[in-house]
Amino acid sequence: MNVTLFSSLVEFGSLDFGEAVKFAAPNAGWELQKVRVLAWSGFNKSTQTFPADRNIMLEIRDKDLNLLYKFADAQNNYFLSDTGPLFGEIEIPAVPVTGDFYVIFYDRGAAPIGMENSDGTGNSFIFFNGQILPADRTIQETNETIKINWLIEAAGK
Repeated sequence: MNVTLFSSLVEFGSLDFGEAVKFAAPNAGWELQKVRVLAWSGFNKSTQTFPADRNIMLEIRDKDLNLLYKFADAQNNYFLSDTGPLFGEIEIPAVPVTGDFYVIFYDRGAAPIGMENSDGTGNSFIFFNGQILPADRTIQETNETIKINWLIEAAGK
C-alpha cells in the first residue's frame, strides 16, 4: 500500500474542504458508533515537541448529503504520535443510517489524513460547498489521473 499524508488546507487553501468516504450500512437498523481515521498531528524531532491543539471536524451525512451528525475537537486527542500517522478512533453517539452514507473528515491542516495512492475504489471524495467531487490525483510525470482512497473506517452495530 502506497500511503502519503494529504491536507485539504494545504492543497486548496481553505478550511471548508473535507475528505469524504461513502459507506453502505450492512443492514436495516444499523447504527454508526465510531470512526477511525489514519492521520497525524505531527512531531518536531528537533525540539521533541508536539504541535499546539487545533480543531478537526467530522460529519456524518446521508446519501442525499443531509447532515446527520457533526463533531469538532482538538486533533491531538486522536492523532498524537512521535513516530508517524496512526488510526485515531473517534467515538460518536449512535447514528442510525440506512443505505449509503458519508463520513467526512475535515483535517483543517491540523491532522493530514492518510491517502492511498493506488487501487482507488471510487468511494473517496472531496466534499465542498455541499457537493461531492471525485478524489483523484494527477501524476505529474505521466499526466495519468488515478483514484485515491482516504483511510477512513466506519464501525457500528
